[in-house]
Amino acid sequence: MKGVGVEWQDCKLPIPNYIEYTNNGYLVGWQIDGYFATKEAIEYLNDVIGRITVTMREQKPRRLPWKPDLVSADHYYPKIRKLQELSSRLESRIKKAHIPKRADSFTDYAFWGIKLFTEDRIREFGEGTPVPYHIIEDWAIVQFVEELGKERSTIRAKCRSIWNWYNERDWQLPKDERGYKMGREENMRRVNAIKKAKTRAAIKSILEDIFLREEVMTKTGKPKAVAIAKILGINEKTVRTHLKEMKEEKERKSDF
Repeated sequence: MKGVGVEWQDCKLPIPNYIEYTNNGYLVGWQIDGYFATKEAIEYLNDVIGRITVTMREQKPRRLPWKPDLVSADHYYPKIRKLQELSSRLESRIKKAHIPKRADSFTDYAFWGIKLFTEDRIREFGEGTPVPYHIIEDWAIVQFVEELGKERSTIRAKCRSIWNWYNERDWQLPKDERGYKMGREENMRRVNAIKKAKTRAAIKSILEDIFLREEVMTKTGKPKAVAIAKILGINEKTVRTHLKEMKEEKERKSDF
């Protein structure tokens, strides 16, 4: 998933059991209490995956096709969750996600997850340029759990339906989607600015806390990025970037 590792908080999701930071984002997961071996259970699981895909669209979430290695986790919280805990919170946030105006109601979140993924690829390739079908299907097969006994037929049917729909329209986005693109970019700048300000304020608060001074500062008065990142539960690289910028800003002010 793209981001700094705290985007799940914006969706009011419960604390993940597993977080691991990577070079281009992070891995996040919840341990779910349930046995997904029936058609109904798998459909429900795919529904929740679809809601995450739609709600966290900006972070480009992708389901891991393997079980995470808890030993390598940067964060591990040993509490088993019910799938409903994720489903109910996503239901309350889904309307606030970047959804096209034409999508007033969702009855198939997996379908809409694939559809929005396809529209993002149209923007990437450029309107009028066909998106290879295998890109859509390969992504969907990994993203959603296969239904028992159907040999991926349900997922493939959704992919074919979406691909054919755009192919018949010469790979042009609906008019409201063009406006959405500009609005999305502007909103992302605003969201990133707010997120940066919140993170900066949190770091300053920790550095100014006299009770944490020995834990987050060296004897020479240099901030400990690793300790600060651990307390805030964010990526160490993010903390180092903020500390560097804070130092440079302080130096600039001292020049005047």
